[in-house]
Amino acid sequence: MILEESLFDKVIVYFENEFASVKKELKAGFLDDYRERVLTSQKISHALNLLSPYARNEWRARKLVKDGEALKNELLSARDIVTKPSS
Repeated sequence: MILEESLFDKVIVYFENEFASVKKELKAGFLDDYRERVLTSQKISHALNLLSPYARNEWRARKLVKDGEALKNELLSARDIVTKPSS
């Protein structure tokens, strides 16, 4: 059981770090291409589908799924792309 919890902790930490990295890139303006945003959003969706069954019983998984959904919505928002001044 401890090994399973340790593996679960590693998975949660991995996805937390990945989502934080995507959010940091988005805030820094590195994800300008809408196609890249859509592909990233699809990858996040796949990860969330894998995590969703655990969200019922585990608060960290529930928070991670909620944060991932918010990140997906932020990625797919065209507002940033439309309002960004072209250089």
